Amino acid sequence: MDKRIWAVGGGKGGTGKSFVAASLGLHLASLDRDIVLVDLDLGAPNLHTLLGVKSSHPDLGDFLTGRVASLEEAASPTPWGGLRIVRGTENILFVANMNHYRKLRLLRQIRQLRARNVILDLGTGSAYNTLDFFLSANPGVVVITPEPTAIENAYLFLKSCIMRVLKLYMDHYKIPDLHRKMLDQIEKNSQSLYAFFRSLIDSDRSYGTILYRALRGFRPCLVMNRCRDERDVLLGRSVADVARRYLLIDMKYLGSVPNDDQVQASLRGLRPFVLEHRDSAAARAIRQMSEELAYSIEFTQRTPAEIRLPDT
Repeated sequence: MDKRIWAVGGGKGGTGKSFVAASLGLHLASLDRDIVLVDLDLGAPNLHTLLGVKSSHPDLGDFLTGRVASLEEAASPTPWGGLRIVRGTENILFVANMNHYRKLRLLRQIRQLRARNVILDLGTGSAYNTLDFFLSANPGVVVITPEPTAIENAYLFLKSCIMRVLKLYMDHYKIPDLHRKMLDQIEKNSQSLYAFFRSLIDSDRSYGTILYRALRGFRPCLVMNRCRDERDVLLGRSVADVARRYLLIDMKYLGSVPNDDQVQASLRGLRPFVLEHRDSAAARAIRQMSEELAYSIEFTQRTPAEIRLPDT
């Protein structure tokens, strides 16, 4: 089965990641696409609430603790045909401290879900688990709002993703000395990625080329949520441009979602906003983004430098 996996994440809470993930899933399901939403917010799962679905078992915790044998068994139907959800778990402490083995097992099971389209709703922050789930997708979608803190945290999140990508490749090629050099130059001395790669290619072109190709294989998308005017829309484009220039990643600006006060009203009423207010500007924006993600050829062709965690 040709599977598409998207991950919705970012560096700051409250930007609307779960709203975007739920809305994408609902619209794609309305296009007769088989969708599974997986709530991987390991600290505060609430994806089921945005869908108006009550919490019940089995859930993600039941799979991770072995109460059900596969993640597929934890994928519960929703009132909307074609859309299923793996709910987050109430056992927050256990899941938030998921070990490496369980993470790899979960990643394998995500790839084995019986659905052509999987959307991962991730939590906030730059913990290795969150970064690895984001990097497993094609593409990852970063959601921000037009606030300085949200933009700053998104930049730090992307930088953490890059450092994780490079570390995985350095571990694979067994070059730990280079990893220490990278940490020293970029983390401690705030050297730019461009300067780091330039010096690396000058000193060891073979490793520099491998790592640069790995970095270019990381191609996230950006969504600017809660835009109030054209300046906010342009700000989103500027953030994507800065990421391309200073982080050396091919970041696509997927678009903006206008601010709508009815989103909170729908949430309080446990009614999905994009279904209750189909003709709103925000719902139209979500539909356009969903269809671009679903039909764009750009995201169907993975590069040889794709980042993928080993299965064992």
